[in-house]
Parts: sequence; C-alpha cells; structure tokens
Amino acid sequence: MNKTGMNDIAEDIGVSRNTVSKVMNGRGSVSEKIRHQVIEAAIRLNYEKLPMHLLEKFEETNNIKEVINTKNILVIATAPDFSSFWGKMINGITKELVEEEYNCFYNFITFEQEEHFEIPDILDACQIAGIIVMNVYNKKAVKKIASTNIPTVYFDMPLGMEVEDIKGDIVVTEGRRSVYQITKKLLEANHKRLGFVGDITYCKSVEERWRGFVRAHNALGIKIHTEYCYVGEKAGHYYFDKEIEEIMKAFIKEGHKLPHAFVCANDEIAYKLINELKKYGYQVPKDIKVSGFDDILNEGNNLDFLTTVNIATESIGKRLAEKIVWRIKNSTRDYEEIKIYGMVKFRQSTEG
Repeated sequence: MNKTGMNDIAEDIGVSRNTVSKVMNGRGSVSEKIRHQVIEAAIRLNYEKLPMHLLEKFEETNNIKEVINTKNILVIATAPDFSSFWGKMINGITKELVEEEYNCFYNFITFEQEEHFEIPDILDACQIAGIIVMNVYNKKAVKKIASTNIPTVYFDMPLGMEVEDIKGDIVVTEGRRSVYQITKKLLEANHKRLGFVGDITYCKSVEERWRGFVRAHNALGIKIHTEYCYVGEKAGHYYFDKEIEEIMKAFIKEGHKLPHAFVCANDEIAYKLINELKKYGYQVPKDIKVSGFDDILNEGNNLDFLTTVNIATESIGKRLAEKIVWRIKNSTRDYEEIKIYGMVKFRQSTEG
C-alpha cells in the first residue's frame, strides 16, 4: 500500500507540491484559504506526517468559526487514528455533505475527553443543524449529546442503550451473520479449539460479532472454549498493544496450548495479535489461524493475507451524511437503524 505523500495532497486540491510543503513546514507565504484546504486534504487522505499543531489549529478554526448559514453539520468522533478505515469514512461524509451544500465541522476528542465529555463550544458559536457521532461509547457523553435535541445520527452505539436514550438514528455494520460464516468454516475444517478476542461490553457491533461466534458453535453442537475467549471489559478494548501482550503472556505462564484459531472483533486487533504471535515464533496460518473484520490495510501485511469482512467504509460515511440530511428534513419521523452488510473474504490467514 502506497502511503499518502505531499504530491497526492497537491494533486487532490490542485496546487503545487511546494505550496503543500510551505504549509507543512510553516515557511513562506500561503493564503489562509489554501492553508485550510491543504490541512483538510491531509486529514481526508490519511497523511500520516501532518504536524500536530496544524491539526489542532484546524480544529480550533472550525470550532469557533461564526457561520450564519444554518446548513452546518458537526461530526463528533473519539480519537480517529486516520487509518484507512476512519479516513475513508470521513472522506465519504465530507463528499456527501458538500454535494448537499452543507458545511461540515469536525470535533475530534481523546478517550480522556470522552470520559469527561462537555458539549463543544461550536454549538453556541454556530447554528448546528445536525450531528454525526462516531466512535463515542461513553454513555454519559452520549446522553449529553442527546440532551441538545439536535437531529443526530450515530455510527454504532453503546451497548445497553436504546434509541430512546440516544434520541437519534443508528448506522451499524452487520456482524452476526458474517462472523458466523467465518467461525462455521473454521469449525467444519476441524479447527474446533477456537478463541475470540474483542471487548463485547462496550458497543453494539462487537457484541453482535461475538453472537455470530457463539451461534456457529451452537449450530454445530461444538463446545465453546471459554479459556481462549478474551471478551471482558478493557480500557483500550484490546486496541492497546499491552492488552494483546497480556494474552500471550497468560498462555506462556499458564502453559496453555494455543487454540487452532483466533476470531478477532476487527482487523486492528487481528494484526496486533499476529505480530505478537510472531514474537513467540508462531506463524499464521501454519501454526494458528487468525481472522478479522473491516478489511483494512495494515503496514507490512499483504492485502490478500487476512481473512476478514469487507466493509465499504467510504459508503458508510456517505450513508451517515445522507441520513443526517434526511433526519433534519424529517425530524418528527420515528428513529431508524440502518444495517450495512459486508462480504466475507476468506484468505491466507485461515488456510490449511
């Protein structure tokens, strides 16, 4: 996978590479309009070397800008890492809202800010017509957003909350059926000692994927090996390296055999687990099988390596934007849940 460079940003917005370089390095004279376009494109195209001070300035400018036009949408997202998953989704949102002639403001918050969430100042500074919420699972934060009574659409939602609590529509990725298919194929290939890695306590989508894992075992009358299932609450939901490291340390310390395969809640967890297995000399799929979900690229891994579920993430962003525009125009209609179906991709990581 080729990483985004300055040339890509320049080509995207129709300026020279030198202009992009001036913005990134803070040297030379560049108009504020062009500077804004360069930074916005860098975020949208997942440019990994964007200086943090430029990102912070971009957010500050967007969040305090006085706008009279009421066609303003606020996107609230917790710590998007600008991987291909979140980058494409943000791109899909932006493109669709531009088509609909809406202004789009982004409010990116850290996990700590989510824990102590406060309504963004932009709601007072601008007339926000609608809110898109992504990757926010703190129930208190969601309730505060719901209390604004502004039309809202969520990508996924906290487990244990209902539409009446969140006061908005939901867009989610289907997970039960697809993980059922992956798990069933592994079991039918006589890989009957399976594990699952993913925090099933915090969001609807991951819990649904766990249900697919369980359903496949039940359908075939095969015992679930709970000793290989890491599904409890974790601060980082198994996205933190140390949480994956703890899994392998437990195996070594307790002398457990490895399972035949690990079914992971998503690709990020799967790739971290594969890398951790390598440290202990285990090869995938020779020694153990691993599957993921989302179909995102990971540096150092072949596109056709990981068994996963392909999700058109840019289309999800487009659907979120379409839905918020619809909700603004139909504020009295009943809340809806939209389920996006992906396609299972069986690849090398579960072969053999």
